[in-house]
Amino acid sequence: MKSKVAPEMNFSTGKIFKDSLRYALPLLVAASILLTACSSSSSSQTATSISTTTSSTVAPESTSTTIEPESGVGRLSYVYGPIVGDCIDLRSMATGKARTITPVPTQDASLKSDKDVMLRLSCDLPHQYEVIAVFEGPPEASSAEQLIALAKRKCPAEFLNYLGTSYSTSSLEMGWVIPPENQRNRGVRIVGCTAFDPKGKLVGSVRDSKR
Repeated sequence: MKSKVAPEMNFSTGKIFKDSLRYALPLLVAASILLTACSSSSSSQTATSISTTTSSTVAPESTSTTIEPESGVGRLSYVYGPIVGDCIDLRSMATGKARTITPVPTQDASLKSDKDVMLRLSCDLPHQYEVIAVFEGPPEASSAEQLIALAKRKCPAEFLNYLGTSYSTSSLEMGWVIPPENQRNRGVRIVGCTAFDPKGKLVGSVRDSKR
């Protein structure tokens, strides 16, 4: 009896094992495909992340601008007679080009050497000074010191008329333009009062600006 039972049990066990393989194999194949797909998706996301990070760190090209207008956009003059409303730059031709002498304007905008020139500009462009008043000194005021003393006395009062605010409360400074020595020797005594920003160049007219 045992010799018959044993083979029957073995046959049943083998069938169960084969049936298990038949159902298990498709599941294993499906699991393998799913794992491959997940791995591929993860790799794609990682590559995309790396690519995005790399492209976001690329610095944009920088551009540069200048706040000094070229002399060609204005009118150059080696002899300057101030006119109310003029917007001007004191420049030097020492290097062969009309360059601003100092980056920050000073009170005295007068031509001081044969290398100095005055550049008249549109007030919409960056400029050092704006002429706010003009007056003529008396015949006895022939020296630079005398004309500057007159400017210091008369020009502050012109702020209220031109800017609409008093010099004492203005954020701007007062300066002057006087004739160079060769003109003073010929009797020229015209003095120009100027307004300027002690921090840099002006852009736009200061007339009625209440600055």
